[in-house]
Amino acid sequence: MSVVGILLHLGRAIIHAHNNAKVRNLMDASPPETRRDMGRQVSPGASEKEPGAIHPGGR
Repeated sequence: MSVVGILLHLGRAIIHAHNNAKVRNLMDASPPETRRDMGRQVSPGASEKEPGAIHPGGR
């Protein structure tokens, strides 16, 4: 294989790996709702009327 052929093959391999990484990162990203709630903590005395309160139990 010539030097040009090797460089073309290497270039295609790099582009392919880059595209795979982009797709993997997009699929691994959490939805915006999950990212927004990640910093919040459940406080034991939080009332249901408080805005942004998170309550255990799946309500």
